Amino acid sequence: MSTLAVRNLAPRIRAVSQLPATRNVPTSTRLLGSLSGKAQLPIGSAPSTSAGTSKPATLDTRIFPVHYSSSSYSPTSHPSAELQPTDLSLTFPSSPSQPITLPYIWLRDSCPCPSCVHPGTRQKLHRTSDVPLDIKPKRLTWVHSLDKDAKWALEVEWDRPLWQHDTASTGVEGHAAGAAQIGGEGHKSQYSERWLKTWSDESKVKERNHDSALGMTPWLAKDLEAEGGKSNLFFSYDEVQRDDKALLGALKQLTNYGLTVLRGVPTTTTGEWDLEKVANLFSHVRETFYGPLWDVKSLASARNVAYTDLDLDLHMDLLYFENPPRYQLLHCLRNRNVTGGQSIFVDALQAAQTLWKEDREAFDLLATTDVPFHYVNDGHHLAKRHKTFVVDPSSDPSSSSPPKITAINYSPPFQAPLPSSTPPAFYQALQKFAATLRRPEGRWEYLLKEGDVAVFDNRRVLHARRAFSGGSAAAGKGGECNRWLKGCYVEADAVADRIRVLRTKLRVE
Repeated sequence: MSTLAVRNLAPRIRAVSQLPATRNVPTSTRLLGSLSGKAQLPIGSAPSTSAGTSKPATLDTRIFPVHYSSSSYSPTSHPSAELQPTDLSLTFPSSPSQPITLPYIWLRDSCPCPSCVHPGTRQKLHRTSDVPLDIKPKRLTWVHSLDKDAKWALEVEWDRPLWQHDTASTGVEGHAAGAAQIGGEGHKSQYSERWLKTWSDESKVKERNHDSALGMTPWLAKDLEAEGGKSNLFFSYDEVQRDDKALLGALKQLTNYGLTVLRGVPTTTTGEWDLEKVANLFSHVRETFYGPLWDVKSLASARNVAYTDLDLDLHMDLLYFENPPRYQLLHCLRNRNVTGGQSIFVDALQAAQTLWKEDREAFDLLATTDVPFHYVNDGHHLAKRHKTFVVDPSSDPSSSSPPKITAINYSPPFQAPLPSSTPPAFYQALQKFAATLRRPEGRWEYLLKEGDVAVFDNRRVLHARRAFSGGSAAAGKGGECNRWLKGCYVEADAVADRIRVLRTKLRVE
């Protein structure tokens, strides 16, 4: 690259709180690239056409003369910048063949300075709709970064302010009478190299948000039970309470596999319930019409099949809600002198992906056909329709891999009559999915012991229970139930929040 123009300039770092002191050194204007015979000037300036007059600069596709605030500039250590009519193209020395293109409106809207993002609350202080559609940079300068993890930052001086429109303003070509200017002319934004590389790359944004730790891993029963495998199904409650690393392990097991079991949770039935303490380790209790916590006991006048001693087939809870709870916790308080009652868990995600591989048409029908669910009992009337497979809209339908499934809705006991217009092929597709769920290699069976808390993904992992005997109040000593589980629901947002915070705290990459 050739330097077409070199001249001494005063230091260009503006005084900002927390900005380190800058050496008073000459500053050079350097052109990263070449233009055949064209004079290079900052945007917003132009050569004089006559004494005392100048012509406003116009944006064209050209290499931009970027200014540097320090004499330590090296042409191999900074990106080259190229201005396009609506975008800025940056090429970093570390990846010269992969330039990044950043729309001006995106850059201005995303400004991380204290005037645009409150330094205390970290909340954005303007609306995206406040940014003029034709906003452009007036000047670019490389300055010392305020970001402790980055040496340099790109400072952009903008050619116009933001405009805030009232609700009566409808124009987009101009500023209506109700519009008010936000800030003054020439707002300056600073973007560190790290900021630019992170927010311009979707994969790095996902890395920043720890998305890989939140991904779902399909499983068969053998995957859960394999010694030394990736799945670590059982955790000590005492250890999870004391050790952040153990808690993170249990949370990751839950999000990745949709199932974990804590052992050694106290079974006291007086005072505060320990199940609530477990729930608060993972998330926050979500209250439903069953209350914050609820009991699973065999009752003579049961209004839910779960409160009998009958066989309870594979299902999910509360699908008659618009937003069924994500996770369910079941704490075994008592399981004595009972025959049967084993819990069964099946990964419906794995079964759905198997169906996708074996019968794409059946999968598509289940992903596009609404199924109604309802609960009309005990003074309640709840009803909602869901598709059996909830597919992420960003999934590529032409991909050779199964699409990303964010949730599954399957609960035969609470299914309402299907609409009479339901496609006949849907019934066969549902039969194929049900048959896949019944395959023995996908069923993990476990008899909960007193002190166990099973935590599972209610939007992914189906649960069932074998019939049992000897668990009713009549069979227990002193009228107490021999089989007693206490349950509750929690939501996914707090689980993800804890995982991100713990990974950052423990410096997990």
